[in-house]
Amino acid sequence: MPPRDPDGFAARVNYAARIIAEGRKPQRAFDACFEQHDGDEVVTALVRRARRNPKLSANLYRYLNETSVQEAAERLQAVKSRQLARIARKKREAAQAAFDEWFLQIKDPSKDGQS
Repeated sequence: MPPRDPDGFAARVNYAARIIAEGRKPQRAFDACFEQHDGDEVVTALVRRARRNPKLSANLYRYLNETSVQEAAERLQAVKSRQLARIARKKREAAQAAFDEWFLQIKDPSKDGQS
């Protein structure tokens, strides 16, 4: 199971790649690899890795929707592979900030838009 470390981008990509390449039955932890607001970056890393890994390439679309994956990879085609983790971290941070703001508003409606 991949760690829930917020900066565990590489671990999540590695875990998903291993499950897919080995043709294993995915568990809940597999789903979690894509559910931290950076799923596009995770699948883009998998697509790029699949170019060098025949087993991953052969199984990739048995696990993931080809259209969605290709759209994500196309959106991120200008991003270098080594930058994916940084972009993913920024997306997770933005999602966390949006959640924190929403939660603050729910908790105290008088703070609407005030930080």
